Amino acid sequence: MLVHLGDIHFGHPEVPAAVAAVERRFAARRWDVIAISGDLTQRNTRRQFRKARAFMEKARASAPTVVIPGNHDVAWWWFPFGVGVRGAGYRGYRKWISRDLEPTLRAAGATVASINTSHGIQWFTLTTRLRDLSIVGAMRPEQLARATRELSAASANDLRVLMVHHNVLRGKLSNRWGLVSREGGLDDVAATGCELVLCGHDHESQVEQVVRGGRRYVVSQVNTISNRSRGGRPVCFHEIAWDAAQVTVTRQEWSTGAGDFTPSQTWAFAR
Repeated sequence: MLVHLGDIHFGHPEVPAAVAAVERRFAARRWDVIAISGDLTQRNTRRQFRKARAFMEKARASAPTVVIPGNHDVAWWWFPFGVGVRGAGYRGYRKWISRDLEPTLRAAGATVASINTSHGIQWFTLTTRLRDLSIVGAMRPEQLARATRELSAASANDLRVLMVHHNVLRGKLSNRWGLVSREGGLDDVAATGCELVLCGHDHESQVEQVVRGGRRYVVSQVNTISNRSRGGRPVCFHEIAWDAAQVTVTRQEWSTGAGDFTPSQTWAFAR
């Protein structure tokens, strides 16, 4: 089983009880693969990265773990439009979390390829929507080509998974696309040959199967587990199981009464 977490936002928005509940599951070794789709921090400060690192150490001790940065983990002001010190933008993330911004994980019957969509303000992320400057994400052709190669090298029976930070589905509450390519991002994802895409960013949980260009894949678009859930929806993460015939996604929602995450809804899709 794979767990998909994202948008933890260590710092002011973090919810210690929710983090502790996830860490209890780490200690119980509940999952075979742990995938974290970015935004570990709120303001990419040293203190926040230290908290995130402690969380990551528990995850890595529990199961094979794959993680990517989110837009909140990148100090983009060091290299706007590619001018400045590009390496400085990812310095905190590389120091405290991982030097690899686009890791591939092969474990437990799954191959997870990732694309770093968090580039800050670059010429290819410009948008007329001013509030999305530095927030919107992008998948570059060379990134898509690399992810496609990684997934094509997966074992025949592996679930082929693509992980990005930004939401590939339009937010139902925000009405915002996470990628500058907007709906075109759905075609880009399909072309990689993935069967499952993991993303977040919009702080709204969505699960659905997408059909594009004769290919189909499941989208696990996870909510935050911080206090920044959109529309006051319960915070959550997703558990994903698969066999030769289908992919099953279960939303684990925070229950105030239980003081823990509990299953709230399950979807099953043919592979």
